[in-house]
Amino acid sequence: MASFRKRGKTWTYYVYYKDNNGDKQQLNHGGYPTKKMAQLAAAEIEQQYRHGADLTAHKISLISYWDKWIKLYKAGKNAPITERRYSTIRKQLVAHFGEDTQLNNICKNDWQEFLNEFGADRTKDTVSKLNGYVRAMAESAVADRIIYSNFTKGTVLTGLNGKPRELKYLQLDDFAKLIKYCTKHARLRSVYNYMIITGALTGARFSEVAALQWPDIDWDTDTIHITKSWDYTYGGGFKATKTPSSVRDISMPPELATILKQLQTAQQERSLATGYRDPKHMVFRNIRHEVPGDSAINKALHQVEDDLGITPRITFHGLRHTHVSYLLSQDVDIYYISQRLGHSNIEITMRVYSHLLDQARKSQDTKALTALSTLASS
Repeated sequence: MASFRKRGKTWTYYVYYKDNNGDKQQLNHGGYPTKKMAQLAAAEIEQQYRHGADLTAHKISLISYWDKWIKLYKAGKNAPITERRYSTIRKQLVAHFGEDTQLNNICKNDWQEFLNEFGADRTKDTVSKLNGYVRAMAESAVADRIIYSNFTKGTVLTGLNGKPRELKYLQLDDFAKLIKYCTKHARLRSVYNYMIITGALTGARFSEVAALQWPDIDWDTDTIHITKSWDYTYGGGFKATKTPSSVRDISMPPELATILKQLQTAQQERSLATGYRDPKHMVFRNIRHEVPGDSAINKALHQVEDDLGITPRITFHGLRHTHVSYLLSQDVDIYYISQRLGHSNIEITMRVYSHLLDQARKSQDTKALTALSTLASS
């Protein structure tokens, strides 16, 4: 038996039933824009009850369902830094909704209110990531028939704008100065210079550069094989690449091959002198037999930038953006660049580098108009 009540502009249904102990229970859910929609949802609940369904499952709280969903579909299946994000999101959900708010009582307006609050002091990218995880959880709840629509759909993503894109890559003259400086000062005692050059001339991520082993470098074809990444966040060690498409071969210019051979020779000479043997054959192991971490390499990069008077400074990841910026300025095909970066599809490359593509289009416009004017005046 069901009853219905209008609350504000939406409708709520109330389904009455007996649990497995024979005790009377009530199940309700609101947020329906019309009474008809509430009636259809209540009818579905009553049909499940007639077929022996345990309706107490519909009373599960948001937090309990989140914990269950994470355990079933996420826990132990991703990198530690991603796993840590799940508990961070849980804390935010508890802070706003509490431990006991039923999942099926959360409507679109409730979720929008949460997003507005959460995004007040966070970037849009952070808000988008959180919304994406909860949206996937809500889809699972829809499939489980605990809720009948995904309350995250149609909401507006709030948040602050990130750093201006122009701060994330170097201008051409600064890029050239950086490469020249690091090449001149590359020593075994300053292995970070080798890493900076490699990142600049390949566009590889820091974790991919740090994970390189000497067998990953094919001297015959001047090719670097990217097959894994380095877990610099949790004490080092190999892990899978960011995505399956990140496994790729990157062609390197002869200048990079030359300087990496220089590094290999220096390592071999030191090994003979000290008797040290690297069981993992790491390319960028320093004289303390360590692979520099993300913080150390960025500190070193910033020092180089300060020495060269480069402002604003970029991080190692900014070398990847600069690599793309330079290739686009040289009219290198965007499809090739996408594969070089290890993106799974061209849309990702075009979205991430849309600002650079706009600059490239202006250059192409000039060339196109010049060509057409030449044709028209001939």
